[in-house]
Formats: sequence, structure tokens, C-alpha cells
Amino acid sequence: MKESSGSRIFFLFLLAFLLCGPSWGCFYRVTMEPGVSLKVDPKEYQPVALLPVHSSAGHPDSGSDLYPSIRDSLAKKGYALVEEATVALALKEMELNPDLLVSDPKPRMDLGERLKAGLLMIATLPEYRVQKSHLGTQAVETWHSDSYSEMLLPAYFRGSSEIRLILRLFESKKGDLVWRSEGIIRASSDSAETYGRKLADRLLESLPAASPPAGK
Repeated sequence: MKESSGSRIFFLFLLAFLLCGPSWGCFYRVTMEPGVSLKVDPKEYQPVALLPVHSSAGHPDSGSDLYPSIRDSLAKKGYALVEEATVALALKEMELNPDLLVSDPKPRMDLGERLKAGLLMIATLPEYRVQKSHLGTQAVETWHSDSYSEMLLPAYFRGSSEIRLILRLFESKKGDLVWRSEGIIRASSDSAETYGRKLADRLLESLPAASPPAGK
């Protein structure tokens, strides 16, 4: 009887792992929020300064992981980009941060003039949550003799990610917001870096190209 019970426990654990483990794949869902369509002709407002993406609290690499994906997408759309080091130096010397730049047009105008940039793009991460996958136990009701009782069985708990990203594009002469795209991605995986990039790509789909794609 003990051997049979042990075999049953092992079978249940194996079944749970096969159904819920890494081999089952991962699903994700993107929810888009109402955005702001581009109000200017990007060809007339070049170059664009992409500001460093500040990381979310508790996730020190979340911003730096997203930055290359956003920069590459802008380059593919034909946007001329101010050098990353030049932007970083200007922010440091002018003592500016994304929160101030999002809320106040005057610093945006000053930064745009300093960088000789027609547009400023600022990405923010208001939400960034990651639940790591792990092995644990789960209570299961089992029949013993003439009654039910709870038994703790091994269980695999799938990780998850939830990221909210906002992309804002400002015209630098007046500091006006000329484009905005926002969304949330929820994934049944703890690979937040991968899904953050998927979300950034999705948000940038609505941004018109500054020049025709190569070969057109």
C-alpha cells in the first residue's frame, strides 16, 4: 500500500510538471491604452534625442534592457538619433531627470536647444512586476479508507511578468507632446526582459516612419 501511495504521488507530480512546466510554453497578452497620434511631420523635426530609460524600483536593469530595443526601432523607422553619450552628458550637466521633463515643458525646450534636437522621446515604466517560477507544495484532497483528507504534493508554480510602458514624443521648440503610446503586457513567464521588448515594439508600431524603409 505504501508503494502504491508513493507511486501515485510521483505520478501526480510528474503530471503537474508536464502540464505546467517550461515545456508547456508561454502566453502573453498586450493591452493598449488610448494614445496620441503623431501631430507633426517627423521628417521636419530631426534628429530625435532618446532619453535613458530609468529602471523601475527593485529592477535595476529594466530600463537599460529596454533602451536598445527602442533605439533600434527608431533607427529602422528612419529617425536620426542624437548620440547616447551626448544625451547623458547634457542631462547630467543640466541636472534633469525624466519626471521633471515629462511634467514641465521649459526643461524640455532647454534640453532640445542644447542637443539641437527636434524631438525628445521619453520612456517610463510605471509598473514592472516579476514573479519567479518555483517549486513548492499544494494541498490536494485524497480519499483514504472512508473519508477525504488533505495531502501536500509537490507543485510547479509558473512565473509571470506584468509591465506597463509609456512612450512620449515631445517637439522641442515649444515642448509640446506630439505623440504618445501606452500599453501593458502580461505574460505567463518570468522573462520580463523579453516581454518588455515585445511591448516596446508593439507601442512603436503606431509611430510613423521618418523616411521610407530601405529598398523602397
